[in-house]
Amino acid sequence: MAGIVVGVDGSEQSVSALSWAAKEAKLRGSVLHVVAVFSGAILSTGYEMATTDLSDYAAATNIMLGAAVDTVREFGDLDGVDVTTEVLEGHAGELLISASKESDLLVVGSRGHGGFAGLLIGSVTTYTVNHAHCPVVVVRRK
Repeated sequence: MAGIVVGVDGSEQSVSALSWAAKEAKLRGSVLHVVAVFSGAILSTGYEMATTDLSDYAAATNIMLGAAVDTVREFGDLDGVDVTTEVLEGHAGELLISASKESDLLVVGSRGHGGFAGLLIGSVTTYTVNHAHCPVVVVRRK
């Protein structure tokens, strides 16, 4: 899919990335594809492994994605922009890299909800910058 792909995880940085990507899509006349990724928890008893019901994760991620898009829409940044959204299950970095194969630009926030709040750039962002198949813009919240 040609156009701009932006990864969103609900963090302030990812909403800023979505806003930036929307403005860029408007300037370019590009489609904006907004992607949110979740991964299910794996439970281990020591003998077997099981995953929890993934539909709960998918529903929560879809709600978060809708809220992020609505927030940016309220600013007017999405006016006139063709927007698609997608919720995927798996590793965020790998799925964004996959999306970058057919994209003109990949946009990510500088860091998301990871455990190391003091980092300037998060692990998914680092992964995408190092492996993307198209140019990557990293948006840092002001």
